[in-house]
Amino acid sequence: MCAALSPANFQLRNKILSEAAKHVRKTGFTTLALTAALKTIDDQKLKSSTLVHLFSRGFPIALVEYVVKSSNQAVQQELELTFSKDAVVRSIEANLENFLQERFSLPTERDVVEKALLTKIELLRPLAAHWPSAVALECCPSNAPYTAMNLAEFVDTTAYYMERVGALNELLDPARRVLQSKAMASHLQFAGTKDSAGVAASSFLKSFLHGIPLSSGPHAGHSGISPLWFLRRGQLVLLYGTAMSSLLGDVSRNAADTRALTRKAVNTLF
Repeated sequence: MCAALSPANFQLRNKILSEAAKHVRKTGFTTLALTAALKTIDDQKLKSSTLVHLFSRGFPIALVEYVVKSSNQAVQQELELTFSKDAVVRSIEANLENFLQERFSLPTERDVVEKALLTKIELLRPLAAHWPSAVALECCPSNAPYTAMNLAEFVDTTAYYMERVGALNELLDPARRVLQSKAMASHLQFAGTKDSAGVAASSFLKSFLHGIPLSSGPHAGHSGISPLWFLRRGQLVLLYGTAMSSLLGDVSRNAADTRALTRKAVNTLF
């Protein structure tokens, strides 16, 4: 999202942005954040021409995009931690008896969407007072394509985990029936302790799910396209816009109103 930079300049750019992001709550998305960052970095080699090269579309929008991309990465990490195949299998291992008796709730697509949006809100909430200026910068014609790319990154990440969770749930139903079978039940019982049974079940589930694709592209069969693939992303864009618009004017404690609105909107669409 910037002009081609040497590895050293790219690293320097990220270093400046990382430091400047710490000052946004006080300075907003302005060059004051750059000034504060440069005082901390104290790099005597930096010249005005270097800064112009590092931030070809201006420092404020570079800082906005850095914060947005950083929050996207944090959302992805949170979704991976909670909804990856290994994370779901570990939760089943810890709740094996409830899983076998169908008393364990597997994560749903709705859970993924809610987690992604609420995580995003939590990350941006401390900067809410300055977010209108960030949105204004993002909407400038020269910045709009990059804004769309950042939004697409968030949407695609969320949709990816939605697709995987949906496919995983479909596969775990027959896997549960296998685990409930007499032969497998005796194997789990022979495993001895409850923990050992959980490990045995976990090993089976990993083998059962190994190599099975859990997500796909925007296609259905060999020639058609999947309307659901596009619909899901359209819904996510709508939810994201609703949540961010609410956050802009939210004066409730810890953005409670935005959180409540987001949950209600997610429950309505999913």
